[in-house]
Amino acid sequence: MSLKFANCTKKFKDHFILDKVDFEISKGLFHLKGRNGAGKSTLLRIISGLDNQYSGNIIKYEDPTLYLNHDPIGIHPFTIRENLEILWNTFKIIPSTKQLSRVKDFFNGNLDVSYSRASTGMKAKIGLSLIFVKDWETILIDETMSTLDTESIDMLSERLVDLAKKEMATIIYVSHSMVNKRLNENSSIIYVGEGELMWENV
Repeated sequence: MSLKFANCTKKFKDHFILDKVDFEISKGLFHLKGRNGAGKSTLLRIISGLDNQYSGNIIKYEDPTLYLNHDPIGIHPFTIRENLEILWNTFKIIPSTKQLSRVKDFFNGNLDVSYSRASTGMKAKIGLSLIFVKDWETILIDETMSTLDTESIDMLSERLVDLAKKEMATIIYVSHSMVNKRLNENSSIIYVGEGELMWENV
């Protein structure tokens, strides 16, 4: 099943983000681009269901969607490990031994650091850990990767590309500054602007 926009219109004040858009996105890995203010974040919020102030229809998977933005997920005064357990319990996720090992590597073994002392990148990894411990139908990432170190981005990109190649998920991400060769080589590019959604070079 694809993600389909059918005659979708989204307007913010006098600016059209979507103007009677018909567009289809299959399973795979997609880099969403557009100028500042074009509506990239708004589009991801619409797909996630957090913004329903639009006309038309969006036909998408019924299974839960993972939506992550730049706001860190975490609770004081718990450790990273405790925050992970709280988050996974919220989604009723029981990770396998292999998944736990992968998450430990993702955090470079630093799971017992207090959340209050954690770096911005480490806080971002808490939400991103969900990508390693559950297979999602739709994954939406809005600048969440921008504060990660190179090694962590490599691990995350490997997982995202693997999901895309196996056609297990529709993955759409926004990133202005993060550059990763694996992601770049395996991502199709979608542009949002002037009320339209367009494929690269179209």
